[in-house]
Amino acid sequence: MRIPKVIVLSLATLVGGGLTNAGLAIAESSAPEPKIKNRAVETASIQTKPAFAGCKILDGSSVREGGLGLCSREFYSPGLGYSPRPIENDTVETVTVSAKKALPKDFKSAIATPTQSIVSPMPSLTTSQSAQPLNSAQELGGSVQMSQGEEVTQDVEGAYVRDVKVRFVNSKGEAVDKEGNPIQGRISEDFIRSEIQLKAGDNYSQAAVRRDLQQLRQLALFSKVTVSTEQVGTDVNVIYNVTEGQPRSFNFGGGYSDDLGVFVILGVRQILGRSQRVSVLVQPSLRDFEYDLRFTSPYLASENRLGYSFGTFRDRRSSDIFDKDVNLPDDNKVREIRMGGNVNFTRPIGDWQGTLGLNYTSISTRDRNLRIARRDEEGNPLTFSGTGVDELYTVSLGFTRDWRNNPFNPTSGSILSLSTEQSIPLGRGNITMNRLLANYIQYVPIQWIGRNDPKALPEMFAFNLQAGTIIGDFPPAEAFRLGGSSSVRAYTSGALGTGRSYFLASGEYRFPIRSNIGGVIFVDFASDLGSGDSVLGEPAIVRDKPGTGAAAGVGVRVRSPFGLIRLDIGVSDRGGVRVLFGTGQRF
Repeated sequence: MRIPKVIVLSLATLVGGGLTNAGLAIAESSAPEPKIKNRAVETASIQTKPAFAGCKILDGSSVREGGLGLCSREFYSPGLGYSPRPIENDTVETVTVSAKKALPKDFKSAIATPTQSIVSPMPSLTTSQSAQPLNSAQELGGSVQMSQGEEVTQDVEGAYVRDVKVRFVNSKGEAVDKEGNPIQGRISEDFIRSEIQLKAGDNYSQAAVRRDLQQLRQLALFSKVTVSTEQVGTDVNVIYNVTEGQPRSFNFGGGYSDDLGVFVILGVRQILGRSQRVSVLVQPSLRDFEYDLRFTSPYLASENRLGYSFGTFRDRRSSDIFDKDVNLPDDNKVREIRMGGNVNFTRPIGDWQGTLGLNYTSISTRDRNLRIARRDEEGNPLTFSGTGVDELYTVSLGFTRDWRNNPFNPTSGSILSLSTEQSIPLGRGNITMNRLLANYIQYVPIQWIGRNDPKALPEMFAFNLQAGTIIGDFPPAEAFRLGGSSSVRAYTSGALGTGRSYFLASGEYRFPIRSNIGGVIFVDFASDLGSGDSVLGEPAIVRDKPGTGAAAGVGVRVRSPFGLIRLDIGVSDRGGVRVLFGTGQRF
């Protein structure tokens, strides 16, 4: 059998703060193929599968100041908000390192007003260091205490707030530049203050600080925000230490794959007006044209203005539902083409963040040359309509409550997300289904090792519980996929199970090794709850997927100038071994 090759050349650039470095990578891949999900690149496996498809740079959140840009493929389905579903069984050909160019002076002066601001790519949740507050105030990432010298003397909960300050800091948490001058921000300080609800004259509340941090994060202006206090008699000044992200980014690259032929990657992310942003990503190739276009206007607390976004997309991927040894009658692999659009509205509702979405997605199953495929080689249907094309018109509603001490870099607390998605019986397939999802993450700080280095990666337990089910009839391509870097890590995506329902539990012990190096011990478990035979065509039964499985392993986390780098090695309950490489924590 001929082993397919994929060669890609990719370069990501950022405009924003002075030229620092550039990254260029060329990769040639053959079986086993690297893959991606949630920005995690799986780089080795005992299983061998041919490389497939093209690649594209992830959205701007993966290419930021000092950030690691990943070349990947994604597809989008109707769902809560703008929720790309990363794909693992398509090939990731390379990673790129960002380059930065100087911000034009006229642009900088234009935004430094209370009515104008800029948005960076989505900030990292995993790469922060402690800022050093003034007057020996101890910064605890949102859980704030006061100190005199090295001793903490009292908790400030309920203390009178004398003043609320905004201080710009660099990525190292320093408030002054090399010449000793205070760092000046591009974003107007008045605008930042208007989005902070804690005011002078209030009693200090950690809950209020958490809400402010959540609001600042959803603006997508900052790569990191911490909170510190300074004591003024019996009162306190509260200081928001903000690290700005980059105002604009460009992605470009290209390569060759056996599936797409020669392809080119072009992307741009730019700011329009006050914190509004537009992103354009296109990938033309010899056999297809993929794109993702989106406009976002976040919720503004100062105006109580509804946040909204709208976009359109088209994506091509190799199916991880109809995979393994059962292909099409002509021995082609099954490809899924997803295209459509969505409109989403967001705003806080009490302590919850609510999102309402209107979505349309067309899902078609095709061969390599994009000819419609209705059944696999064993005669099993690939779509609910039987025509090779299913259409979904859905309304989604979701709520998230965040109890984390700091959403930019959580070390304690939890976050809960609940969503439902109801389809309207229109279009091909006339589908009526409801998808229910729940996701809970808990962080528990501990001190077993007892390191006192405030800049070291934190020691903690992290737990993730997920569950979902689909009520009614649904396309096979919408079934839950079990296995992969964001599921049971020692299995490939979809290899563990394909079901109507699922349950997933993951636990990690994260601990510091050196100042910028940490370790992880993890355990993953997932089950389709016996629902594999309730999916149309029974793709999991036909392909002998186990439906329930577990994995355990160890990993290393390295805090680098490019963000937090992750390397995991997992061993499954069936003896499979996989090595995963990516950025950021697993959850």
